[in-house]
Amino acid sequence: MPSLSFYRIEIDTIDAPQHPIVFFRKERKCKTAKGADRQHDRIVNETVDQWRQFSQQIRRYTISRVPAEEVTEMVVN
Repeated sequence: MPSLSFYRIEIDTIDAPQHPIVFFRKERKCKTAKGADRQHDRIVNETVDQWRQFSQQIRRYTISRVPAEEVTEMVVN
């Protein structure tokens, strides 16, 4: 199993700044620091592009790398 990097993405909206939208992404771990920087930049750009239709309602994006223990599994019925 390949090593993975996990990213926490928080989106603060104008209507509910105290209750951000939070979700996680996982990607293959990069071998170099420069590769990790590029990967982070790519995830930022993809997130902004995916949420562009809601840009008038979004105040801030926060994207950070987190340890695997912080990622929780969500059970969907």
